[in-house]
Amino acid sequence: MDLRNAARFGGQAFAVGSTVKAVRQARAEGDKLKMFDAVIHGLAIATALALIIRELRQQRAEKLLEE
Repeated sequence: MDLRNAARFGGQAFAVGSTVKAVRQARAEGDKLKMFDAVIHGLAIATALALIIRELRQQRAEKLLEE
């Protein structure tokens, strides 16, 4: 994993923390709109992580083909 992907992965990890906090706050307040927003953010994070993982797998496959 190169530095750029590590930074992207780390950024998403921090985003997970803030999303969990937002979900807890929305649940405590009983605010359905805030809960919906937090869930959407969570889905965006999941998508971003999937893209990063796919890119890492592609890079690994390319390196194996070069050898």
